[in-house]
Amino acid sequence: MAIIGIDLGTTNSLVSVWKDGRIQLVPNSFGEYLTPSVVSFDDNGEVYVGKIAKERLITHPAVTFSEFKRNMGTDRMYYVGKRGYRAEELSSFVLRRLKEDAQNYLNEEVTEAVISVPAYFNDDKRCATKNAGTLAGLKVERLINEPSAVALKHHVNTDNDESFIIFDFGGGTLDVSLVEAFDQMVEIQAVAGDNYLGGKDFDEAIANYFYTSNAVSKSMFTLEEQGIIKKEAEALKKELTHSNNATRTFWLQEKEYTIRISNQELIHIASELFTRMSKPIKKVLNDGDMTIEEIDKIILVGGSSKMPVVAKYIKSLLDVKVVTDDNPDESIAMGVGIASAIKERKGEIKDVILADICPFSLGTAIYDGTFSPIIQRNETLPCKRSKYYVTVNNNQTSFDFPIYQGENLVASENLLLGNMRVDGLPRAPKGTVGVEVTFMYDINGILDIRIQGSNQNLHKVILNKNMVLSKEELDKRLEELKKMTLHPLELEENKLLIEKAERLYQESNPQTREYIAGMVRYFKELASNGKEREVHEQYVKLAVMLEAIERRNFDFDNFDESFWSEEDE
Repeated sequence: MAIIGIDLGTTNSLVSVWKDGRIQLVPNSFGEYLTPSVVSFDDNGEVYVGKIAKERLITHPAVTFSEFKRNMGTDRMYYVGKRGYRAEELSSFVLRRLKEDAQNYLNEEVTEAVISVPAYFNDDKRCATKNAGTLAGLKVERLINEPSAVALKHHVNTDNDESFIIFDFGGGTLDVSLVEAFDQMVEIQAVAGDNYLGGKDFDEAIANYFYTSNAVSKSMFTLEEQGIIKKEAEALKKELTHSNNATRTFWLQEKEYTIRISNQELIHIASELFTRMSKPIKKVLNDGDMTIEEIDKIILVGGSSKMPVVAKYIKSLLDVKVVTDDNPDESIAMGVGIASAIKERKGEIKDVILADICPFSLGTAIYDGTFSPIIQRNETLPCKRSKYYVTVNNNQTSFDFPIYQGENLVASENLLLGNMRVDGLPRAPKGTVGVEVTFMYDINGILDIRIQGSNQNLHKVILNKNMVLSKEELDKRLEELKKMTLHPLELEENKLLIEKAERLYQESNPQTREYIAGMVRYFKELASNGKEREVHEQYVKLAVMLEAIERRNFDFDNFDESFWSEEDE
């Protein structure tokens, strides 16, 4: 029984399978590989998925949904009357359709799939994706990061040893990965991304440009009419992929409207989107143990990478060869198919090894609320790491170990995965009793935690549990925050310095992060208890240290719209 590979996309989804000694894309009922990730509900209880549903975005906007992948693993509900659907439930309809297409293509039952996810999907979003597979009747043991799938697809077709960046720009998400490939090994060095940046944001920017350039308000139009405007904006964006100027004329409310836009104007109205594009590239370059000179090329994949302004912008950032994939819409699906074939141990493909990494840090909170990473982001999976924690109070008899995922220096700002508690510690002076905490994280997203003390051993497995805080927990947390006072830190200059430290903490490598955390912890303690002169001296030391870190980190210049020159027009 075949294992299929599924690229569950924000805009379109595809399915692939190993057949006749090679990876093949599976056509849908229209004979096409791309199935729009759109779901629509009819009055008679029927559910439409794909091309038909996409048409109903305009005719039946209240019961037709798209772009729900962005809200996987969140509390967002999509209502049809009184019935609400989560994003994973809507995704399950898409997966079920892809499963049916595969079964028709293979003439056999399909029960298992490998599904791709953005590299920057957190634990909740990955759990929701697996849940969507389960709801579609699929066993999903393995999720693969989208850029990792692209890296697999590219390396199996070459014998070269190379280092490259995958820039995966889809309809709703952006993923960037730094990859080193040699022999039969594909090793991911660093990942970064933006789960809320994609081609759909350019559609929104063009639609907003329509409202402002025609001096009209969005609220003047019905949902159906707004859908028409958005569809025309998407058509303009596509026209700009092969022409420097685009024009669309259409009728709304018995009036003729025209949108004219050039690539240069698109760059201007979407400048914020371009700036956001550069941030994940900066992050992987700072996290990865490579210089720019060691990178052979940047590979652009994803449907939105077909936009000429995107390719030109990436070229303007780095003096590195930029290559657009031959079929950017299909690269992920082909790579996921390879991953499913590896899982099945089929053909020569079985010898390829993918060394993926942990996209987010995993750790706990210590006594002052600071996040203490145990497994750092970009550690190769599977991974096992341990840390030793000691008591901070005399006669302390218990430890609380909340389990967090994320990069924020403040532990509570990260994603809470679970909690463990150690009781019955022997009464002793502070710092003399401790426990060893061990995290083991595998390629399937299973986190195994072991805590070993002098008189007890604890064990817990976190299986991608979707742990969203309830309203009661949120209200309780809000009341707790109201009681907190940060008297000296309310000073603007101190607050600004702390914010800068927290930003650089997220951008820096593990060694630098540990140094920043220690300096910030000491500064906070002085600000709460120390004398004014001591606080000022430590402020200067911290400021100088942060400035040095920021200068050392790789960065891009401020956004400059002139990268699209006259020769491009």
